[in-house]
Order: sequence, then C-alpha cells, then structure tokens
Amino acid sequence: MEEQLTYYDDDLEPMGQAPRSQVHAQGLLHLVVHCWIVSPRPDGLWVWFQKRSPDKAEFPNYYDIAVGGHVSAGEAPQEAVLREIREEVGLELEPAALEDLGVWREDRQQPEDPDREAAQVYLAVCSDPLFAPGEEVAHMIRVRLDALAKKELHGAEQITIWTEEGSKTAPCSLWCRHPGEFAHVLLPALRKRGLCP
Repeated sequence: MEEQLTYYDDDLEPMGQAPRSQVHAQGLLHLVVHCWIVSPRPDGLWVWFQKRSPDKAEFPNYYDIAVGGHVSAGEAPQEAVLREIREEVGLELEPAALEDLGVWREDRQQPEDPDREAAQVYLAVCSDPLFAPGEEVAHMIRVRLDALAKKELHGAEQITIWTEEGSKTAPCSLWCRHPGEFAHVLLPALRKRGLCP
C-alpha cells in the first residue's frame, strides 16, 4: 500500500491525507525531515552527505543532506527523522542527540515538478559516526565546512569531497539543491554553538 502523507495549507494547518504520489503530482504542501550531521575534528568541521543510490527514482547518484525523508501521516517529525536516520545511514541516535533547527520551506512550483515541502530540520553533532548505509544510500562522504561555504555561498562549480578511499573533486551540479537551507538554517546554528566563526 502506498505511503499516506498529510498535506497542509500555507500556515501549516493540516488539510487532509493523500497518497504520496498524489501529493507530489498536485503540488500539495507536505512535511519532510532533514538531518545535517557534522563532525568537529582537529582538522576542521566536517559536514556529512549521502550519495543517493543509483536505484533512486529521483536524483540517482546525486549527493544530498546526510538524512532526509517524508513524514508519514500520523507520524511526529522527530519519530520520522529518527526512523530515517536508522534506515538511511544506520545510526541509532537518541532524541537528545538531535537539535531542532525549525522549519524551512522549499517550493518547486514548476509545471513538471510542483513539489512543495516544509522541512523540519535537525542537527546532529557526532565526532566519529559509524555509518552503515541502507539500500537507499550508496555511501557517505564528508566535506570541510569552508569548502561547503564556497559552494553554497559563492557558487563554486567544484568541491573537494572525502570518501573512505581519500579525497577527490566532484562537480557541484551533482548535488541536490536545497536553496537557502545552509545559509539560513545550518550556518547560524553552527555559529550559535561556537562550531564555526
């Protein structure tokens, strides 16, 4: 049976429920969760990303925020993000390990892709996460915060990423776009915690 999602008005008041495919096709506003995972280390602050599986229907083989997924009808956002963290990257985190960074809206109101999402954004600080990616994730990569800032704030066309094999350069065109979330949600939270200047 297809996953049911709650859809909302522009004030995030629930309006009803519908199958996920219908919610996307009709551009109905719905809830998703994002979890940014960062690692403070002696050589800098690292931000983790997943490489999406080649079998994903949307954006296969693209790099994306460490964890993301839909909030099912009747599910609380915190329940959803903890579930997605387990399923996608294999971490067992306690609720206290997550900082709620609030809601960030993404509206792609294009005729061929009218997806409208309200992302409940979370931050997890883990110095040495032991990832065990699930079937939706090919593998995890990490990026230094200063390199990520050049991509997100200054439009760099390439970025240095680190995998288990070492470093390499990746084109920024292979990244899922979440316009403004880094600058307006993640970066202020990191500065508030004293994790970056």
